[in-house]
Amino acid sequence: MTAAPLESDAKPPRRMRKTYAFWWCLLGICAEALLFLLSTLSDACELPPPFQAMELKGVPKPYYEVGETIQYQCKKGYLYLLPFSMVATCEPNHTWVPISDDGCVKVECIKLQDPSFGHVHYIDGRVSWGSRAQFSCVEGYYLVGMSVLHCVLKGNDAYWNGPSPRCEKIYCLPPPKIKNGTHTFPDIDVFKYHDAVIYTCDHNPGPDKFSLVGTSMLFCSGHNTWSSKPPECKVVKCPFPLLQNGRQIAGFEKRISYQATVTFECEEGFYMKGSDTVVCSANSTWEPSIPVCLKGPKPTHPTKPPVYNYPGYPNPREGIFGQELDAWIIALIVITSIVGVAVIFLIILRYLEHRKKGNIPYKLHFFAKTWSATFNIIAA
Repeated sequence: MTAAPLESDAKPPRRMRKTYAFWWCLLGICAEALLFLLSTLSDACELPPPFQAMELKGVPKPYYEVGETIQYQCKKGYLYLLPFSMVATCEPNHTWVPISDDGCVKVECIKLQDPSFGHVHYIDGRVSWGSRAQFSCVEGYYLVGMSVLHCVLKGNDAYWNGPSPRCEKIYCLPPPKIKNGTHTFPDIDVFKYHDAVIYTCDHNPGPDKFSLVGTSMLFCSGHNTWSSKPPECKVVKCPFPLLQNGRQIAGFEKRISYQATVTFECEEGFYMKGSDTVVCSANSTWEPSIPVCLKGPKPTHPTKPPVYNYPGYPNPREGIFGQELDAWIIALIVITSIVGVAVIFLIILRYLEHRKKGNIPYKLHFFAKTWSATFNIIAA
């Protein structure tokens, strides 16, 4: 059998709980209103805004009385400079005076020196932490080390994130050797910057000679870097050029080797399709391919129409509303003619009216005024 709960253990009625909640909310609102009144009616200052370079000393308060002072200190990574003040006073107009973080400046790294045969450039224009320094070398030297250093903050001091690079003179190892050929200065082990070598091909004991395919001269352009790949020495032999219904007019050689050039023309009654000049390429083929001579007159291509005749292209003769300029001129002539006829008709009617009245002096004034109005209408 379950015992009945004691009266002291029973929860308060739901209505009473709502009443408690209402009074607690009302009490909180009153407290907030009281704080607001204290900060406004009593000429108090609120907490100053935060700054990037400095921070408030001690624990901040919700509000400060007029005449009360606060003291700042520079944040980590910043140094204090005289004679800037780090104390602010609460003024009657709810402002803090003075209030500025100009007295705190970033900690700087040591200024770097230009390397021998090189330069250092500060990308951000300063040497404080967060800035960068970029190094470069003069011509004929290359950079050894990091090209860009960063000034970083470690504790309360700033340091560069690595040692300064150095500039060393550019040298090149001997260029590559090639098959069936050689280059000048084969006995030199080290080449200086811009030193050059020239490749040549060996003599071929067979009927066809070796052709040098590629650049014959190389020079030292960087540290162990030559200006281009070495050439090749190989036999290049293109087939004899034959052109049906045509003939060869230039490039007569007994042996057609690398870069040999031949020019053609067609016989009378034929026209050429393709290029009239071909060159023997490195893969023993003619480039471009040998043309062909076709019978008959050479076809003429129709004249290319103006671009504004293409669909979708605006016609320069069209007005802003898509009508042609000629249509605008015709419409203007028609409107002018109608206005002129109307003016003449109006003049005749007014003349007959005044003639009946016998007002002759008025006629001259009327004609002058009417023609002046007509001229203004046409000019407009």
